Amino acid sequence: MQRPIRFASQPTDLRRVWRQFNAGAATVDLVAFGSPHFSHAECRALDTALAGRKRHADTAVIVTLGQDTLQAARDDGTVARLEAAGVQVVPDICWCSISEPVFPPSAKVLMTNSGKYAHYAPGLSGRAVRFGSIADCVEAAVTGQAGEALPRWLTEEETKDA
Repeated sequence: MQRPIRFASQPTDLRRVWRQFNAGAATVDLVAFGSPHFSHAECRALDTALAGRKRHADTAVIVTLGQDTLQAARDDGTVARLEAAGVQVVPDICWCSISEPVFPPSAKVLMTNSGKYAHYAPGLSGRAVRFGSIADCVEAAVTGQAGEALPRWLTEEETKDA
């Protein structure tokens, strides 16, 4: 009988992966949303998390999405609010295939809420990566800085009973 595959599920494994996904410097030059493409619900969540704030002048923010999602987000005003906050919306391309000049040539550290892109981005883009929730990414987008602390759900206190 074949043994089942063991996935990284222990708190120490998750903390190790988190640190790998956050090896980049704290200064964030690009926040990359949409790998795979952002959904309409994610666009609305990003809009809500921004709450009228604007991106930091030195931090690009790009959302990739499909045409149907783009149309729905345009129709309800989400795209207009995102663009007013300084977010660039790019349809029909995935971060795994984005290169310069769409990928800002000056960006040295990117942040994403996508585990997929946090894994592949260093090899695909040659840039360092930071990883976090939509809220974490928004904070980096408006301040230009990624947080340094582990998320609460990964702290020793939260996981010692797990």
